[in-house]
Amino acid sequence: MTYDNTRALQLLRVGTGRPDAQFRDGQAAAIEHVVEGRGRLLVVQKTGWGKSFVYFIAATLLRESGMGPALLISPLLSLMRNQLDAAARMGVRAATINSDNQADWNAVAASLQADAIDILVISPGVGGLGRRWLGWPRAFWQVWRWAVR
Repeated sequence: MTYDNTRALQLLRVGTGRPDAQFRDGQAAAIEHVVEGRGRLLVVQKTGWGKSFVYFIAATLLRESGMGPALLISPLLSLMRNQLDAAARMGVRAATINSDNQADWNAVAASLQADAIDILVISPGVGGLGRRWLGWPRAFWQVWRWAVR
């Protein structure tokens, strides 16, 4: 896919609620790298830099081009909640599976199967739950396989 900076900037402005928002140094390059499929990318930045915007904008651009959902592994539940709120502001359909919402996992799986999730946010320990996951829809495993390769 070819990166569309105009669309990416539009999504940033929607997400921030600021019509004059501009990308911080490195954000657009990180989004472009992911969207154009150039391989793995490690972004290490301080808190507040806008890493979530990189994830959500890249995921949205990829979804708009017909790709499947993205997988985000987030270590802190409080950060995860903030990320879900930010995603909602941008119109990104995000869901989470973590240790605090096990009662919701089947509903999340159904939404994933129905292609109603753009980005799935999970906590690191969730991947090791074994048998409980065997009944999850194929869509989840396709996302998981893509994320960990």
